[in-house]
Amino acid sequence: MAIALRFCGHCGAQVAPGAPFCGRCGAPGAAQGPPQPVYRYPAAGPTTYPTARQFKLSQATIAGGLLGLLALVTVVVSAFAVSHFAGGSHSACTVNCAPKFVTPLPEAAAYRSSAFNFQVSYNSQWTVRAQDANGVTLGTRIGSVEVVGTRGSTAAEALQSTVSALPTGTWQDVTLVSNLKGAHLGDQDGVGAVYSANFIGASSAAVNVRFAVIAATRNGVTVIMFAVNPADPKSSPSGMPEGAEFDYLTTEFAWS
Repeated sequence: MAIALRFCGHCGAQVAPGAPFCGRCGAPGAAQGPPQPVYRYPAAGPTTYPTARQFKLSQATIAGGLLGLLALVTVVVSAFAVSHFAGGSHSACTVNCAPKFVTPLPEAAAYRSSAFNFQVSYNSQWTVRAQDANGVTLGTRIGSVEVVGTRGSTAAEALQSTVSALPTGTWQDVTLVSNLKGAHLGDQDGVGAVYSANFIGASSAAVNVRFAVIAATRNGVTVIMFAVNPADPKSSPSGMPEGAEFDYLTTEFAWS
């Protein structure tokens, strides 16, 4: 009868009959039957994963990028402004025109009121027709302008009284054309209006004219500007060819 071979259940070595321990590894209780193959798998190494690339920028690089972005924005905004304002077509104001920024006129003289201490700077091409402590009357290229101070009335009252006091024998068919929005004398807001009329001169011939009255009050002093021109309603704002010069005078006006 064949003796069954015994093998160690731990290391697979043949165990002698009746031996209580494996002669190779010393494991107790050897098992019968064919040895069980022992499989050893290589240990898996640690898995590595790609990490996100880190970018480190210097402060100088960041600052340079911001300055470049700011410059780009400035260029875009400037181009937008030029395309919409400088290159566009704009209709000229003809009525209710506010004072405008105009090219400075050549100034060679100025009048100062000794009674009210205001100052009027005027075009060197204009001439003084009359002056006293209260005001001055100037001859312009094609018309005239008078600036005079007073007390005891508001700007609105002064405007109305100036128009009402015009001699009817000389100023006929006086008609309101428009009120002036943004009327001012120097940095003082006031009231103003443009009128049309027929002016009867020394030759008794009637001339169609436009005249503007602007009045403003500060510290109890009311100053009235009265400017007149031959009417030109087709090609001049408010129908007054020297409107820009009159606007400049009101802008340069200086209070005490």
